[in-house]
Amino acid sequence: MEKKVPNIENGTMARDMKELKDLGKQMEHLRDGLELAEDERISDPIQLEDIEEKNE
Repeated sequence: MEKKVPNIENGTMARDMKELKDLGKQMEHLRDGLELAEDERISDPIQLEDIEEKNE
């Protein structure tokens, strides 16, 4: 049995310019830390801090 898996390109986020523009509009409307705190939510942790702590 052979599985049919589509070719997936790593690092590809947008397939065309329209999709790229749509992603840009979504990013413009991302909420910052203060806006998230108002809704009692937290933002994603900064990953670089974890790397710096491991190196110390």
